[in-house]
Amino acid sequence: MTTATRFETLRRCASDPNAYAALQPGLQYFDHPLGFVAYRRTLAGNVVLGDPIATPHERPDLLAAYLRTYPKSIFSYLSEDGAAALFQVSRRMQFVRIGTERCLDLTAPLAFSTATSGALKKARKARLTLVERNLATLDAAELVQLQAINQVFIQHSPAQREISFISRLLQLAPEPDVRFFLIQAGPQQQPLGFCVLDPWYEQAQLKGYQLHQFRLLPTKIWGVYLSVVALLAEQLQTEGYQCFSLGGCIGPTAATGQQLPVSTVYDYCRDVTFRLIDRYHPLTNLSKSKGEFAGADLNRYLAAPHRLPLLPLVRLARANHIL
Repeated sequence: MTTATRFETLRRCASDPNAYAALQPGLQYFDHPLGFVAYRRTLAGNVVLGDPIATPHERPDLLAAYLRTYPKSIFSYLSEDGAAALFQVSRRMQFVRIGTERCLDLTAPLAFSTATSGALKKARKARLTLVERNLATLDAAELVQLQAINQVFIQHSPAQREISFISRLLQLAPEPDVRFFLIQAGPQQQPLGFCVLDPWYEQAQLKGYQLHQFRLLPTKIWGVYLSVVALLAEQLQTEGYQCFSLGGCIGPTAATGQQLPVSTVYDYCRDVTFRLIDRYHPLTNLSKSKGEFAGADLNRYLAAPHRLPLLPLVRLARANHIL
């Protein structure tokens, strides 16, 4: 497939809020008449990103074809439906929930927590605003400024590196249906950061967005993340969209009706691994901030044909450039 063909296939078939990540540069693809599977090869094995891109009733057949070629692959960030389709094809797989994705329902009235309401007051006092920009119209000086903001953000992060794969690499270039917002503050409306929204499709229609990137310079303004998410949710609701995903969260998973095989060994190793990773990446704190917003939690799964979870978890971390 060409890049354009994969995009049209994704727009027509995908229904997951993180599906757009399958189009990021640097991935490899298993192309098939039914659709495609995106993956990254690491530690001599494939790590599949999310659900296979095909219509729901064709996903098991696409997975079966993929596994005939790459039977020892692990699957990361699967949705409930994606995990069920994989279990239908391969009963050898071990499944472990690796978190959730918090999604806001924009068809209902928005209700903000006390912390979020306080952050919005601070934002108004600091004259914080969101300004949507077209990346195709930015001049060279503006792009250099955005790249500098991104570098400062990375340098101040615990890991001091850019994470990609589940959360795709920052592009700072025009992409289909992707939206870019500058975060500005103060009397002079100086750029304080920016955020990128990825499209969330369902039945070839744009139903909402996922908050893909959030970059912020060091600031004394309290609660910028909370206020920006609240402002974005209000704008998207006004525009008539149905939902807004805040991306992945580490922590308790939601109740589910899916009957998937569980492993206490996998669960234990997952918890230990996340505690270690959290020393270098503030996953828990960010998840707590996302938890300030009321919404539905979509479970996310890791699946592997291995009885012991160490190799799959290390591969997942390496694929995301965490280790």
